Amino acid sequence: MWDLEHWRWAAIRTIVNTRLYITRSSWLAPTTQPEQVKIYRSWLYVYPCRVFLPQDHDSQAHPKLPLVIRVHGGGFMVNNPAVDDPLARHLSDNAHCIVVSIDYGKAPQNKFPTGYEDVVAQTLAIIDDPELPIDKSRVVLSGTSAGGNLVLGAAQDARLRDKLIGINGVCPLVDIERDAATKMATRPDPSIPDFIGDTYDGIAKLYLDGANPPNLRDVRLSPINFTSRQDLPAHVLLVGVEHDMFCREAQDMFDKLKRLTQGGNDSESVEWHKVAGQVHAFENFPIKDSVEKEQKRVEAVEQMYSDIAKWLRRVFAYNV
Repeated sequence: MWDLEHWRWAAIRTIVNTRLYITRSSWLAPTTQPEQVKIYRSWLYVYPCRVFLPQDHDSQAHPKLPLVIRVHGGGFMVNNPAVDDPLARHLSDNAHCIVVSIDYGKAPQNKFPTGYEDVVAQTLAIIDDPELPIDKSRVVLSGTSAGGNLVLGAAQDARLRDKLIGINGVCPLVDIERDAATKMATRPDPSIPDFIGDTYDGIAKLYLDGANPPNLRDVRLSPINFTSRQDLPAHVLLVGVEHDMFCREAQDMFDKLKRLTQGGNDSESVEWHKVAGQVHAFENFPIKDSVEKEQKRVEAVEQMYSDIAKWLRRVFAYNV
């Protein structure tokens, strides 16, 4: 039985998805369109996957391509795969790979671990899709914010771990045990607003099942609690954003991974990139009151996209 909060978020999702349908449409965004849309797991609230192929792809020269599976952010509550179209298009063309943007069931209608299981199930289905020219030895998961949380947890799942060569989290939530006050206190400049801060604790409660509270240290919720280097793929790129409340915990996860990687296998790599001067989800929200700040934001988005693509090329063993 839905309560008022369920109906409120259903309405918010409808508004957000309608806006995405318009702004990511072929008539407003012709240069970032996917090559096809596919359904791997279809049920209420889950949108079809968006499949991107490199625009200069020569199927004879490269019969098989690496695969990147993208998982969007939105606080486990909103958005659909179209929100990642600009990044997906960029990565496909510049890292010469297949990019598949996927969706997952949203809270509060779908509590943890529904979204997590959606990510695992769709990832497995995509890897085994005979219609896509996938090089199964080069598969990477990539996610932003809540999507970063989901992929960093899914990468540790026994059903997926051995199928992945790399993992990328962008401003990911990695420790759900830390409350909003703790996270906000780690930001370098409290005068810069963080739009998640005041709502984080409430959103976390709506994502979790209050009737059957999960263990917050579970790596599916707090992927920072991995126990060994082998729990995650060989190559890891974590991207933090300077004024984001999740930046400190993401760097803590990087530090933990780096300590375990040092002196280990030379085929493993762990990288940390920090985007200076920006806030959470900066890539999706233009700054309207300052031309100078907007220009810096656009430059930061372009640089972040470029950095992720370059990292992918290294992971896929392409010449950079």
